[in-house]
Amino acid sequence: MDIIAFIAGLIVGIVAVSIAVEFAWKKSAPEKTCKLTKKWNLAELRNPLIVAEKLNVSPPADAKVVVATPSPLAKKARENPDVTGNFAVGLNKAYIFAGEIKEGQIAIVTSDDDILRELRDTFYEFYKVKEKVVSYVPKKGKVKIRGVVKAVFPYRDGYLMRVSYEGGLVGVLLNERMDVEGRKVEVEGEVIEYPFIKPTNITVLD
Repeated sequence: MDIIAFIAGLIVGIVAVSIAVEFAWKKSAPEKTCKLTKKWNLAELRNPLIVAEKLNVSPPADAKVVVATPSPLAKKARENPDVTGNFAVGLNKAYIFAGEIKEGQIAIVTSDDDILRELRDTFYEFYKVKEKVVSYVPKKGKVKIRGVVKAVFPYRDGYLMRVSYEGGLVGVLLNERMDVEGRKVEVEGEVIEYPFIKPTNITVLD
């Protein structure tokens, strides 16, 4: 019985050691921080920062975006013609795209801290470029300007939004009041009688 007990104990010990070694080996194996996917979702990113040569999907509402080429889906994006590459980075993961950001595009998903830090630095390098602002408004014709709203007040049968831009002040004719005093806006429209603009589109930029 003593010999049997000894052999049984020896076997149990060998098995226990084997399990411990295997467990330690698995723990010491490098953690996988990157993978390829086509099933990405920008909405999964927290506080997303997006760099795109051209954006062909709608960004999350809270995203900061900088693009090389404007598109209808990136109306609020900052434009920088020097942008190269396509990626979106959040607090704890990022997508690095093989081409333009569009549905079905293959992407690398990574949670590597060093890569995330590098992508954020790259984003802000592109994002900090001063936006180009129109420096004049023609006497008549189509116009697109960016400026800060100084006041909105009743005017004739509607309202007038007074906008300060690099070249001075203009009045934007509104049918309804907009609560945008102090906000930065982009106004597209037509100068009907200088300095009054009839807008076709008004975008709040901040």
